[in-house]
Amino acid sequence: MNRISRREIRKMPGRIVADLKEYRFAIAGLLVYSMITRLIFHAFCPMVIVTGLPCPGCGLNRAVLFLLRGEFARSFALHPLAALWLALIFWFLAGRYVAGRRVSRGFMVCLGIVAAATLVLYGYRMLWLFPDYPPASYTGGSLCERLFPEYRQEVLAFFRLFR
Repeated sequence: MNRISRREIRKMPGRIVADLKEYRFAIAGLLVYSMITRLIFHAFCPMVIVTGLPCPGCGLNRAVLFLLRGEFARSFALHPLAALWLALIFWFLAGRYVAGRRVSRGFMVCLGIVAAATLVLYGYRMLWLFPDYPPASYTGGSLCERLFPEYRQEVLAFFRLFR
């Protein structure tokens, strides 16, 4: 394994600043989106806002926070793949900012595998746990529910067919 030199470590702040400058408009847009959606809908996830259904990543942020605090059982209960996502984040950050490398093919393969596993987990949660087991639960007040009064009952009835 390659050792990281002090010279590379000293370059870290510059690399971070360069990325912040390059992606400043995307970052600003995300902050504005976050403020507006939280103010109007009290949610961040577009899937929850539009459909009321959880997304494949529902619970992932909280699961990562529990993992970082050492609450492994709570993390696993919220999202069993949180540790894999956290490992990918550290791999990306170390490669990009510490070593100064571009994303590798191996990273992309692992990212694809973890993303596919996340979708499989989502399918399982939606078919067998939804809407009774958080975070695979229905959120009322979605746009679909506001437009179509029977939407909530129809969605819940559909998913209960699988039990």
